Amino acid sequence: MSSAQKTVVLVHGGFVDGSGWRAVYDALKKDGFNVRVVQNPTKSLTDDAATTRQVIDDVDGPVILVGHSYGGAVITEAGTHPNVAALVYITAFAPDTGESVNTLLGGFPQDGPQPPILPPQDGNLFLDRNKFSDSFAADVPAEQAAFLADSQVPWGLDALGGTISDAAWRVKPSWYLHVTEDRMIPPAAQESMAKRIGATVIETPGSHAVYVSRPDVVADIIRQAATADEQ
Repeated sequence: MSSAQKTVVLVHGGFVDGSGWRAVYDALKKDGFNVRVVQNPTKSLTDDAATTRQVIDDVDGPVILVGHSYGGAVITEAGTHPNVAALVYITAFAPDTGESVNTLLGGFPQDGPQPPILPPQDGNLFLDRNKFSDSFAADVPAEQAAFLADSQVPWGLDALGGTISDAAWRVKPSWYLHVTEDRMIPPAAQESMAKRIGATVIETPGSHAVYVSRPDVVADIIRQAATADEQ
């Protein structure tokens, strides 16, 4: 199955929307992939998984399902869709059946940098705007990082607390981009999750916003997942 016959579906994480995928989208389109970008409201895992499945439903042929950060939980839940051929986690949460993002957060190391998450507001979380760049997008140009901070999307507590009903990585091949300078999801936690799901791991320097700062690296691991059955 050639790349032109496969569709890459990109799922964003918390605090941001799908527009951050633009450079990855452009790189994959140039290679001949069909690409779709999911715009999730990030209010609840149930709704986000349903929105993602709707996008997959509209695709003819196999799907490479890609999730960044919280998007990893979404693809873990939605990835059991029969059209999904492979999962790609980009410095992402990879919960098991019965787990949630909150479950994984509870096991993260406490001795390193902690995300500057503000107290909940009406059931939603935001990052401290003044600390956003350093924690989320340290290798992104300052003006672009400032835009990300000022255009934050509310991340709902029901999204963090939503539990996985059936972990897709248990039945679908997985890849994991391990980002060594991430200050949102600790590199040690990434390594542990990637090992648990049996993923093919690629390691790269970069911030949590690696899909923005290093789109070629992100596009490359997606290409690997999409062409694995051609080798």
